[in-house]
Amino acid sequence: MKMEIVCAGVGGRGVLLASTILIETAIKAGFEAMASDEYGMSQRGGSVVSLVKIGDCKSPLIGRENADILLSFEESEFYRNLAFLKRGGMAIVNTRKGFLRDGIGNLLKERNIKCHFVNADDIASRKGSMQAANMAILGYFSYFKQGPYMLGAIEETIKEKTKGKFVEKNLEIFDAGYRYGEK
Repeated sequence: MKMEIVCAGVGGRGVLLASTILIETAIKAGFEAMASDEYGMSQRGGSVVSLVKIGDCKSPLIGRENADILLSFEESEFYRNLAFLKRGGMAIVNTRKGFLRDGIGNLLKERNIKCHFVNADDIASRKGSMQAANMAILGYFSYFKQGPYMLGAIEETIKEKTKGKFVEKNLEIFDAGYRYGEK
């Protein structure tokens, strides 16, 4: 199996923790995995992009139109990183609106990209931790059962990779994101 995932957001949104969880979950499932992170002014809300590759890969970089999945933690980062997504790929976009800018729909349709919207900020906020919207996105993503990313496998990695005092809240928000997918 080979899978390429782009995790895109801004500083402080948990992009790097999410990509770590994806990598560790894949490794525990017996796959090779690697990542390359790009962040500069992330402390000031700048872009953070983590490229996650699973399977037999020679380089951690993902080329234009090669990614299978784009997990966008901010709607603006969806637009910025859409060029990574291959034809027939899947995007999950954290947005309050439930729709994208005019003109994007035709591009997605032309490229056969399946785009799913989740209001991860709202899910996390309702559960009492706006900072954990990344967990809502991972939960929503696990609903689609892509590769090694099943509900229980990601939950186990969350338990291992998050700080003790945040584990229960992260799991609660992760579960709420998964349930959002069931709707």
